[in-house]
Amino acid sequence: IIRFRNALKETRDVGYIFLVMGVGMACGTRFYTLAVIATVFVCLALLIMHRFDWFHHSVQRQVVKVQTPAHEDMADDIDDVLIRHTDEYEQVSIETIRGGALTEATYTVKLKSGRKPADLLDHLRTVTQGQQVTVLTGYDQTDL
Repeated sequence: IIRFRNALKETRDVGYIFLVMGVGMACGTRFYTLAVIATVFVCLALLIMHRFDWFHHSVQRQVVKVQTPAHEDMADDIDDVLIRHTDEYEQVSIETIRGGALTEATYTVKLKSGRKPADLLDHLRTVTQGQQVTVLTGYDQTDL
């Protein structure tokens, strides 16, 4: 029935789409009372969940991109910095860039409480001998 052009990240978004489809089908079959009752019920449930922060996902992850010279293996040094600054991290990708002169590794990380992205950025830049390091915050809202 529906083809999504973009991947939906949140199950909540899929729920809204199915709610609107159900209300639309109820209206199309002239069950207006059912459509109104379902809409009011779901809106009240959403309002209560929002008000009391039920099912709130509070983990904020960052995406970290680290460039290193291709001929040097700095993976252990980068891992040491990530272990010191994060509760958890995972390497997502690794690729060569600039005609094979540089290697770019991409990680998703969850910073330790009280740590700032700028501190992680500075330590990684020191380890990579001044190569470009990028920290993207708001990973859950960012399209990669």
